[in-house]
Amino acid sequence: MKRYSGISLLILLFLISCSSAPKRIMLVTENSDLAYSQLESANTSIIEGKYDRAYTLLSSAHNLALSVDNTELLCKIVLSGVVFKISCPTFSVFLPAAGLEHTAVSKSFLAQSKEELLDYAKKLANRTDSKQSETLRHLCTIYDVRVQLENEKSASEETISAQSAKNYVALLEQAVSYIEKEPYYLAYFYRTRGDVFMASGNYGEAQKNYEESAKIHTKERYLVEIGLDWYCVARSYSLNEKKQNAIEAIKLALKYDKDAENTQGIASDYLAYSKILCKGTPSEEEKMLSEELAAWSEKILNSLAH
Repeated sequence: MKRYSGISLLILLFLISCSSAPKRIMLVTENSDLAYSQLESANTSIIEGKYDRAYTLLSSAHNLALSVDNTELLCKIVLSGVVFKISCPTFSVFLPAAGLEHTAVSKSFLAQSKEELLDYAKKLANRTDSKQSETLRHLCTIYDVRVQLENEKSASEETISAQSAKNYVALLEQAVSYIEKEPYYLAYFYRTRGDVFMASGNYGEAQKNYEESAKIHTKERYLVEIGLDWYCVARSYSLNEKKQNAIEAIKLALKYDKDAENTQGIASDYLAYSKILCKGTPSEEEKMLSEELAAWSEKILNSLAH
């Protein structure tokens, strides 16, 4: 009897150990997680002007998302590709310095124009599950406005008409309610609307939208984006002849760009600060400081070459 009791105990222990073993996972997200990480890093690199790095990260993220058929992520990657092409339309010039061959470019989704990339993103949005498809389609609308705005500005010396601005704002406002739960893209909505107002000369409304973007980026800790927001705020104040407000805003831009170690941003902030000081009727002290800041900006930029 003791022998059988021992065997029964062993069987019981075996069954218990089997039942407590960890269950096999039913969802793998390794490639998608890496692609998301690369997308965020690429967005940061675009802001910092590190286009060779942004190109590499976006191309890799695209391939990873494609390999697992993650169409929602693919759509967002391609939309960042649109921003990349707007920010650096002659990106192929940077490739030799980055050690990238032109043959590799032809295989990247970034070989397409910004218009082609936007069409690609729209197709991906339509292929996504219905739950996300509507959100992505309206997200594409915001980037569509961005492309149209950039094309119109290029054709008209960086300005647009009041009617164009009205049309763009109407399109943007149709989309905003669908992306309110996407903080990064909601901030992009405000920045894009701010750029529309800036191009039409409505600097007061531009400033308000840039500050809304800054609030979201600050809350969500998108550090490098905050510096750009405050740079835009400073520019809108400056063009609106509000010199002291512009100085306060550019100091905030400088603070956040320093926190982010964004060399291009820091240099741009100092140069903008220099120009703001010369607005109106500058004092001799402001003129001297302006010269110092411009020279310091150049030194910071030159540090990138070494």
